[in-house]
Formats: sequence, C-alpha cells, structure tokens
Amino acid sequence: MDPPDHTRLRGLVSRAFTPRMVERLRPRVEAVTAGLIAALPEEGDLVSGFAYPLPVMVICEMLGVPPEDHERFQGWSETAARSLDPMLTAELISESGRSGREFRDYFRDLLELRRRQPGDDLLSALTRVEELTEGELLATCVLLLVAGHETTVNLIANGVLALVRHGLLRQAAERPRQVVEEVLRYDPPVQLTGRVALRDAELGGTPVPAGTAVVALIGAANRDPAVFPDPDRFDPGRFDPGRTDPDRTDPRRLDGAREPGRHLAFGLGIHFCLGATLARMEGEIALSALAAAAPRMELLDPAPPYRPNLVLRGLAKLPVRLNR
Repeated sequence: MDPPDHTRLRGLVSRAFTPRMVERLRPRVEAVTAGLIAALPEEGDLVSGFAYPLPVMVICEMLGVPPEDHERFQGWSETAARSLDPMLTAELISESGRSGREFRDYFRDLLELRRRQPGDDLLSALTRVEELTEGELLATCVLLLVAGHETTVNLIANGVLALVRHGLLRQAAERPRQVVEEVLRYDPPVQLTGRVALRDAELGGTPVPAGTAVVALIGAANRDPAVFPDPDRFDPGRFDPGRTDPDRTDPRRLDGAREPGRHLAFGLGIHFCLGATLARMEGEIALSALAAAAPRMELLDPAPPYRPNLVLRGLAKLPVRLNR
C-alpha cells in the first residue's frame, strides 16, 4: 500500500509497537519462555514445543485473541503464509480464499465481542478508531496476527539450527543481541518480498518500466560480500559494538528500531517491519534462555525438514536432545 492510505493505517497501529511499549512486555515474554522451556521433554520437536507457541502466546495476549483459539487459526495462518509465495497452484488459491473468509469471520465476531466487552488490548483499541473501515480493520487484524508469529517462529527455529550446527549455542546466552542480528542476516525468516515500480527506473542496467512487478531477494542481499565480508560464515561477532564499519551502518532509526548493520531482514524505508522491536526482543529472550538451560543441545536430525514456503522460510520440525 502507498501513502496516504499506508501512512494513515500504519500510524494507527505503530504506537503499540514502539520500543517503550514493547519493553513493557518483557517480563511476560520471559515468563512464557521459562514455562515453555521447563515443559520441554529431553527429546522432542523444538518447533511445536517452543518456537511456535512462544510468539503465538505473546501476539495473542497483545491483540486480545484467546490463546485457546490458536488451534482454530493455525491452519488459516499457515495458508496465509503460503499464499505469499510468487507461484501458486489453483488449489492453493482456492484454499487461500476460503481460509481468508473464515479468518475474517473469526475476527468479525471477536471484534464485536471486544466492542461489548473491551479490554486492555490492541483489538479493543482498534474498535474505537473511527477512521478504519470494516475491511481495513479486519485486514489489519489478520495481518498483525499472522505476521506477529509466523516470522518469529522462523527466527527462533532457524536461530537454534544455525547455533547448534556451528557449535555456538552458548553465545546466545553471552551476546543475545549480536546472535539475533546474525540469525536475521544469515537465515532471515522472510526470504523475499515484492514491489511494483511506481515510475520508470533502471536497476543494475535493466530497465524497470512503471507498473512492473519486482521481486527483491532479501536472503541474497543479506549475503552480499560487498556489505558483509565472508557472508556465508555464521559469525555473531560481526555485530559486536565497534565491529560494524561506520560506512556500512544505516544511521537512521526506522520506527525507533535499532539497525546495527545493513541487513534487510526487516525491509527498509516506510515499509520497515512494524514488529521489528518485538521480534528482536522475543528472539533474544528465547535463544538466550534456551542456551542457558541446554547449552549442550544436539540435533537428532542433521537435515531437519522445512515447510514448503518460499517467502516465509522456516523449519517444519526441529528434533533435538536437550542434554540438560
């Protein structure tokens, strides 16, 4: 979406994701993380037992969605994530349409409940915003719920996989901020995104006429050797204070979120990820707590399976032995 509609809609929800507002959630995120880790079996799937339920519980509480409903919307959310891929089968297009209608019906009922019984949550706040049409309100709710957990599931699971494979899990407890930034660069939860050229342009010597759809490969950009030396090496130390080349650091603070390097895991400019601050906090807490609890964790499957998604790339399962 472009300004002025984008500016109006983003402005209505962005205040809930400022660093100050997100920091108020830290104690709850830490408590949820500790409870999930305590409940993990010695051997099991880390995606279903930890990486998935953590961000789901957080975004549900933030929005005011009953956490017991997560099994209802899990399938809708997975379909929404797959529908972002550039090549869709007729079957998936049909499934996406049906799933989208059911998702919107779910939120229509929930929003009506929040109008009658408002709470201290984002959905209740959104019902009081008169500038939102019903279509905009429903689309915003679906977006926030799907984006609020699908990507962070991948951040946590992809991070554990990279750390254990490289024997660096302990670093997550010692330098969580740097580890999360390197996971975002090395194996970003969002691998590509799409844009449409608003005017004639040229990119790398290739003409891009106005109206042309362009696919930007975030995963490839994050391995650009002109920006990141030895880009295929997983090295959290590249984000240590003082290690980042000042000429390669974005000096702007986008939406108040820190940007220590120029990785594009959260995008750039006016479409910079609304939930970047929340995702970073969840990733840091999750990976550091897991590393502290199970620093000798092992992979039970050296090549764990991935979901079929192209855009939101993440593991379907991550079987591990904790070795607490």
